[in-house]
Amino acid sequence: MGKFAGFLDILARLARVFSERFDKTPIDSQDVLVRFVHTRAAYIAQESLYGYLKTRMGTKFPQYFQDAEFSRSIRSASLKLYVSCLSDLTVFAVAAVSNEAEVGRDESIALARDCFGAALKEGFEAADNEPVPADALAEFGSRLERVLWENAARGENAFMGSAGDVVAYAPVIDEFKRLDGAIVSNSIRFRWRDVREQFRRRMDSAALVAEHRNISLP
Repeated sequence: MGKFAGFLDILARLARVFSERFDKTPIDSQDVLVRFVHTRAAYIAQESLYGYLKTRMGTKFPQYFQDAEFSRSIRSASLKLYVSCLSDLTVFAVAAVSNEAEVGRDESIALARDCFGAALKEGFEAADNEPVPADALAEFGSRLERVLWENAARGENAFMGSAGDVVAYAPVIDEFKRLDGAIVSNSIRFRWRDVREQFRRRMDSAALVAEHRNISLP
């Protein structure tokens, strides 16, 4: 059993995140928003990456966790993809809230930055206190300056980063990435559909914006 500990731990984490898909409480505060984007980003990242690797490796997939170097590469890839998924989902969620509540650009950026930073910290603490990448917040901040908030909540506009990164970060040879790229990208794009629907059903944009404005007061 010990040699599969890393693999079993991943399955346990996936099960916990999966159970939260059925939460129907309103997303009416920053804390709830942070929890939503964190758990869904983690779920999509791990399901997409491990689903792809399981397909490529077949029944031997758990055995790869016996190889310390390869296990580390999978872990590294999953954390990088988590950051990418979190970035995409945060932009989408804040854009959806901002458009419905008619929030301005500066306030949208502030809400997105606060949400991403808190969720990122929670995600890396959950990953056995892994250090948050030094450039993650800076890169997200740069992205926010380029976001067209009126368009980011439409369809898949906010999700192009993770669709490409799931292939880019996967620890497989370049030939597999070339052969599998379109299929794997489409798979993660399909998974995001349910997440977007969940968020739209649960979001209380007025309450969320009002709370964030109150928190932001000096």
